[in-house]
Amino acid sequence: MKTRQSRRQTTKVSHSRWVAYATAGAATALAGSNSLEAAIHYSGLVNEVFPPNVHKIKTFKLDQPGDYFTLSHNSYGAAEVRIVGIASAGDRIFRYVEQTFASKLHRGQTISPVFFGRSFYYAFMAFDCIGAWTDPGIGFIGFGFNSGAGTQYGWARVRMAGCDRNNAFKLIDYAYADPGERIRAGQGIPRAGEDGQDMSDEQGPEEGSLGWLAVGAVGLLAWRKSRSRIAS
Repeated sequence: MKTRQSRRQTTKVSHSRWVAYATAGAATALAGSNSLEAAIHYSGLVNEVFPPNVHKIKTFKLDQPGDYFTLSHNSYGAAEVRIVGIASAGDRIFRYVEQTFASKLHRGQTISPVFFGRSFYYAFMAFDCIGAWTDPGIGFIGFGFNSGAGTQYGWARVRMAGCDRNNAFKLIDYAYADPGERIRAGQGIPRAGEDGQDMSDEQGPEEGSLGWLAVGAVGLLAWRKSRSRIAS
């Protein structure tokens, strides 16, 4: 019985061409990853502290010159947020009740037009022991502002010290979306701990993700080796 030789031939690809394919694949993956997050503008860690017995006001920039929000604290225990956009009629804060108190949102809550009532450009987070922000811990302020291209929605992550510490607080970070886009509280934060610390040495992208495609097999092997050394 004769063995028929296959007419198909194995295609040989040079090492340099494989490198080119891998590089192009990584670049495509990174471009796709960036485009998915293109609508979220993240501040990076801010960590601005507002001490318990000090009068302090600080401004934080948003999308365009003239768009910003301010946080303030005074020695009477009032913690306040204000939001300002070029087209000020669209500025608003996610409110706790009909009075001027800001809601304390949980991570993952959607911030979009349906959650806002009448426009309100300032609100207390806490005053003495009144308001949603009087307990210690982390929460999110939801806000909207208009720079002329439509309303943009965002969040600010704040850690409160509690009303027994005169409502001192720290702004950890903030983010906002492009005009007309909804955003979830905490969306855009890099993989990190509750306090906004950098990714630990033991953490890496999920295996099989676009991040590992960009890193490549060599990077994955090195990361695995570093984890084994830490574990031992």
